[in-house]
This record gives sequence, C-alpha cells and structure tokens, in this order.
Amino acid sequence: MAIYYLTITTLTGLGFFLSKKQAKTDTTATFWYLAAVFAVLTLLCSFRYAIGFDYFSYRSIYEAAANGQLHELLPYWWYEPLFFAICKICSLLGMPFQALIAIISSFVIFTAMWLIRRYSSLPWMSVYLYITMQFLAYDMNLMRQAIAVSFFLLAFPSLKNQKLAFYTLFIFIGGLFHNSLWFVYPLYFILPKKFSRKTIGCLLFFTISVYLCFDPLFSLIRPLLPEKYAIYQQSYFWYSNQWEYAVPPALYLLLICLFQNRIKDPSRRNIYFNSALLYFLISVFITKHFILERFAAYPFVFSLFAIPDILSSYQKDCNCGCELESRTSARKYTCVTLLFLLYGGAFFLFAASKGFHNVYPYVSLLDQSRSVPAGALN
Repeated sequence: MAIYYLTITTLTGLGFFLSKKQAKTDTTATFWYLAAVFAVLTLLCSFRYAIGFDYFSYRSIYEAAANGQLHELLPYWWYEPLFFAICKICSLLGMPFQALIAIISSFVIFTAMWLIRRYSSLPWMSVYLYITMQFLAYDMNLMRQAIAVSFFLLAFPSLKNQKLAFYTLFIFIGGLFHNSLWFVYPLYFILPKKFSRKTIGCLLFFTISVYLCFDPLFSLIRPLLPEKYAIYQQSYFWYSNQWEYAVPPALYLLLICLFQNRIKDPSRRNIYFNSALLYFLISVFITKHFILERFAAYPFVFSLFAIPDILSSYQKDCNCGCELESRTSARKYTCVTLLFLLYGGAFFLFAASKGFHNVYPYVSLLDQSRSVPAGALN
C-alpha cells in the first residue's frame, strides 16, 4: 500500500504547492504538473501484475486475439469490436500483453489529465480525487469500461453546451469498447435539467418501486438484452453488496447538496447535482446486484470537476479586497478544502479495506520476478 500513499501525498502536495506559487494567468506550471501526473500514473498502471479482478481474463482475451484471425474473432466479439481490434493490432505488432495495458492506461489517463486541465478549477484537487475516488482503480481493473468512461468524460463539453451530434458520436464510439456506455445515453437529456422538489420526489418513488420489484422486472426485459447481460443472472455478478457500500455515494450527494449554490454556472450546477443524485440512486442497487455498480461510474466521473468548482468559489472570495472579509473567506476555504480532502481520504481507505477492484495492495512486475524460484527460468 505504501506506493499508493506515496503517490497520493506527493502528487497532491506538489500540485498544491505549484498552485500557490504560479500566477493566475500562468498555465505552464499546470501543464507540466499534469504531464508529471500522467507519467507517474501511467507507469503505476503499466507495471502492475496480476491485480485487478479481470487481469487474467483480459490476458486470455489478448492471447485469443493473437492466435486468431480478425475475421474469425469479430463474429464472436461483434458487440465490442474496437477493443478486440486493438488487441489484434497490438499482437500483430509483436507487443506483449503488458504493452496493451500501457497503451490503454496511457489513453485513459491522458484523457483525464487533458480534461482536468481544461475544465477543472483546481487541477491538484482533481488529481487527488482521481486517485482516491477509485478512477485509477477502474483503469487497473475494468480496462474496457475505463475506456468507455473516458469517452463519457470527453462528451462533457458537448453535454454542457448541449451539442447532441458530438455527444452522440462520443457515446457511440465509446460503446464499441464497452456497451454499457450506450445505456447512459439518455443522461444528455437528464443531467442538464433543473429538478424541482416534486420531480426529485417522483424519482425517489420510482427508484424505490424499481428496487423492490427489480428481479421480476429484469426477468421481463431479459429476453431483450444481449446474451452477455442476460447470463449475469446465473453468475457471481448477481450477488449483492452490503448497505455500507452506499454510504460513500450518499455522503457525496450530501456534500453536493450542501455546496451546490457555490457553483455559479447554472448548467454546471444542474449537471453536478443530478449526476450526484443518479450516482447515489444507482449505487443503492448494488445492494441488490453488485454488477449494477458499473453504471454508477458514468455520472460519478463529473465529481472531478464539481468539487474543484466548489472550492474555487471560496478561493475567489479570498480576493474580495476587504482584509477582514478576505481572512474570513480564507478560513472558510481552508475548512471546506479540508472537508473534501477528508472525504477523498476516507473514500480511499474504505475502498482499500474492501479491496475495491482487487488492486490493493499494489503488485508490480518486479514483485513477480522476485517471486520466481531460483532456476525456474532455466
């Protein structure tokens, strides 16, 4: 676990230090900071070994792609062809499985850092949240869905500015890596809306009703689903999680509710609140079947922008001109920042204690080589 703690403290501390030193109009330091974050996190992901529940499953898929012809593989994996096409291309280039991990990790982390630079008010806080709130763990386990989440993140500008064509394009392409992205396409029409109390009440009533009747309803729609989703009902994916897993999403929703008025941009405020609400509601369903947690990642990813926007509003108050008000605002900024740092830290500790995505503790390729008995390679 030491490598995780070291990575979190070093990258967060460096980013916070640079944010204090650089001028408001200077983006050079931010660029190089995020470039360093990209390099560190990509190395961390690329040199992992045998961690992530799906590590060996993906290795088997890669070996199958390497040994088969593309026209033979696509009929079996037609529903997510882009991932398997990448596997085949990498194998044709003579790349080992570890190179595929590095390529996918590079894309996922680069996408996150690029969008953090463009849309995060406090990049160092976004980096902290990216690690502590398990987006990095997603990359190290659910590679295909991590790509899909990246495409959903790329769709954020189109969602915010209501550009349906570009949003549709990103969702369509990302769904060719992991079909779950197509199921959240309607979020384009939901997230930017301002929910009234009556609408929220109806949504809660609908959620409770579906929760209580979920299994009979799933049996009705099961014949309409692709086979890979239909068979989940007979697999371990259908197991339930304990209610404590819904606590972090509930706390996130509570924090967004408390501070949403600090977000001045109405379009962003609606997206952040609605995404927090949907993240919580979807997370409740993992107490029925934990596989449903996969859908929660999509709305939750906007937390990388939401929390920095809240903190930035307090930071701006510190420059109001009046010395007394500036001091008061500085204390508020410090307190709220500490609150969200504590939330992120508690989220990480909870995830590590529960073994989220089977990436805790970290195991590297060096650990693998040390575990090989003397003479075993001869």
